[in-house]
Amino acid sequence: VPAGSLAVADDTMNVRPNSSWNRIPKNRSQIKAEESWTKNGPLLDSITFLGGVEDGAELAKYTRTEERRIPVFRSNMTPPDFVSMVESNYRIRGGVSVFNMTNMQPVEFLGTTGIQMDYDYIGADDVKRKGRAVMSVLDDKLYMMSLDGTALHYFDTALPEFESMVAQAGRR
Repeated sequence: VPAGSLAVADDTMNVRPNSSWNRIPKNRSQIKAEESWTKNGPLLDSITFLGGVEDGAELAKYTRTEERRIPVFRSNMTPPDFVSMVESNYRIRGGVSVFNMTNMQPVEFLGTTGIQMDYDYIGADDVKRKGRAVMSVLDDKLYMMSLDGTALHYFDTALPEFESMVAQAGRR
């Protein structure tokens, strides 16, 4: 993924990375409106984009035998509902055993006031990671960007570029 203006998340958002990234191939649980990038490998750092998720839609694909599911997106969700949805996503999809919300505050995203959540977690590999998710609901659809990285180095290294992309992001 080259630096410059790019359409992401099934062409629902425009972002402007300052440097090159690598697109992570989709896995079986990702929905159409989801896209992920990495600089140093998905176990070290990643940015995920979700765009135009419809009210009532699931945030992951499931097989018929999977019982645990991430809560569906609802356009009238409260900030605590979003926290629960994000935490469930990490616990179910990422095998996270410890998840701590460290900060939640309003943020400007896609021309409207959204929510920024900061968190840390420990995955199945016992590595401590940090994350930041920024999301807005526009026209009853969810738009979200999240950054994840190892707590010791990669999160802090990628954060300035992530914040720049959030500030410049636009809806298509």
